[in-house]
Amino acid sequence: MSTQQPIEVRDMAIVHRTFRAAFSESASLVRAETNPSADRVAFLSDHIEMILSILHGHHESEDELLWPPLLARAPDEAATVQRVADQHQEVSGAIERVQQGVATWRQSAGHSGGEALADSLVNLNAVLQSHLNDEESLVVPLAATVLTQEEWNDMGEHSRQSIPKGKMFIAFGMLLEPLSDADRAYMLSEVPAPVKLLWKTLGQRSWRKYRRQLRGA
Repeated sequence: MSTQQPIEVRDMAIVHRTFRAAFSESASLVRAETNPSADRVAFLSDHIEMILSILHGHHESEDELLWPPLLARAPDEAATVQRVADQHQEVSGAIERVQQGVATWRQSAGHSGGEALADSLVNLNAVLQSHLNDEESLVVPLAATVLTQEEWNDMGEHSRQSIPKGKMFIAFGMLLEPLSDADRAYMLSEVPAPVKLLWKTLGQRSWRKYRRQLRGA
């Protein structure tokens, strides 16, 4: 296994933090809706599907750009890398159950299926938490020593392509919200200057409006 001065990989844990919180919050929001309006059902269903799309893209980027080079360049760690990579199959099964739950809840206009959808979100979160823990403790440190910074950054760019059209500011707001000042400054430093300007002038306002609609506050 070739080693090098570790590259910067802190963004992985930051992205994971968003996923760690998003599905738990979504389950709570669905359970809170005892008699939701059609508009509320549509909004929350769209919200959940957006997060699922981003998670799918995140895992797709790893399947294409993370596991192959790690397996090739770190053969002594191949069994561990493959075990963590294979966890994506279990996560995918949990994602499918959430997708089915969303479809049922949406079709019933919120009159049935809410508890089943919330349960599927809790299940996905449990499966995902275990996977993310393994990835952060076993895979990310390895990647930091065998991937180049360009390869790592390419994976992030690939992931961003999965964000639904028109939802970039919403996704960015979800990402930045729980961060410390230091981590927030780091993530902002990684985006191009024009994007940073758009975030400050338009994006933050869009996110705050969306957040109020999401949480009803």
